[in-house]
Amino acid sequence: MNKEEIFSIWAPENSIWSRWAKPVLFAHLDSALSYIPVPSTATDVSWSPSPDEKVAIVLDLPGAEGILIGLVLAGRGYRPVPLYNALPLPFGQTLLSPAACSRVAAVDVLPIISALRTGTKLLAQLTLPFNAPPAFLLDASRRGVRKMIPDEFDNRSVSFTTDFPSANFLASQSIQRVLLVQKQVLEPQPDLAHSLRRWQDGGLALERVRLYPLSPREQFQVSRPAWYGAMFQRALSAMGLRRSSGGGFGAWVPDSSAGG
Repeated sequence: MNKEEIFSIWAPENSIWSRWAKPVLFAHLDSALSYIPVPSTATDVSWSPSPDEKVAIVLDLPGAEGILIGLVLAGRGYRPVPLYNALPLPFGQTLLSPAACSRVAAVDVLPIISALRTGTKLLAQLTLPFNAPPAFLLDASRRGVRKMIPDEFDNRSVSFTTDFPSANFLASQSIQRVLLVQKQVLEPQPDLAHSLRRWQDGGLALERVRLYPLSPREQFQVSRPAWYGAMFQRALSAMGLRRSSGGGFGAWVPDSSAGG
């Protein structure tokens, strides 16, 4: 299958959630980047509600873990919706700097690309209804862990409130609850907190679960984030990040002596 066919399986025309699926990483599925091995991970989803309960799930998990668990949820009747918005390091570039022994790219999205490809066959075998409840997939490592320096590839990213359906749209699909799933923490990341708070203000109940160690599902509320609802909040969230001219996040950090 080519990249267009793969994307059409993850974002089929008959799914009401496909308009939110991000095509950024799918554009790189024709390269050798999409054939690297994907480490296996625990896929116990006993914590997940039945799809009949009409709960939207947000999997904010590192690397390919969100896809692997999302595929297990798909087998239960959820529609996985990829929201990955960071570009990979250009093909042919070395991921690690020999001099500094550090990563050249801020975020390694290659396992995500490979998991999208390898998971396509499984997803294609499922017959999900057009209104199957969504499982939104995010990379918990999207914001990176440090400031980038010249000659590194800055593909740090953030999620925006516009990356998700509104509370009204979810409610129109009989969804009244949202479950946040994270690996080792309970509190949502700052960028995601804006989306969760909007859903909360729209009348949706928020629940959360931590996978390692597994915590019981619990209801919670999101405090009002900084600059919540401000006209320029989106610009503030992306401040210091590098957008690609072709869409998504990712660009080389220029040498300061070159005037970048």
